[in-house]
Amino acid sequence: MSTDNPSARPPASQSRMGPAQPLWRLAPTHGDDGRCLADFMMLIPGLGSRPLPCREQVALSIREVCASYGDQVAFADVNYALNVLWVSVAATPGLSGRIAQSIRRRVPDALLVGGQLAADSALPTTGPRRDHWWQCLRGLSQRAGVLLRGPGG
Repeated sequence: MSTDNPSARPPASQSRMGPAQPLWRLAPTHGDDGRCLADFMMLIPGLGSRPLPCREQVALSIREVCASYGDQVAFADVNYALNVLWVSVAATPGLSGRIAQSIRRRVPDALLVGGQLAADSALPTTGPRRDHWWQCLRGLSQRAGVLLRGPGG
């Protein structure tokens, strides 16, 4: 398990040379036993712009949750530029949802992407607050697309 894996990033002096390695090259697709892993992603709005001690506390909380699930969590990566957490877990029914809920208890502003994983989603199911959260997610999605394309993209 890794959280914001420093070895996956080029040294600071080379960071302007090109993009970081894509996540699909970092995240494992199969466990040590050869079985497929399941993945989920959570948005943590504004994480990258928070002060370093706050980011470290969020990363520590995520690390503690993942560690509490032992070998069931194979990989975790926090991307501060995109405000995204990616987690790969054993493909066990309901496990992704339980881990996402545990993370959300420790990091309340973490939003699960693809709400099929947990019945008690972070988003309200009806009313004006639901529309507000969907608009926020839509805006984050558009900004993430711009970041992924880069300048002049």
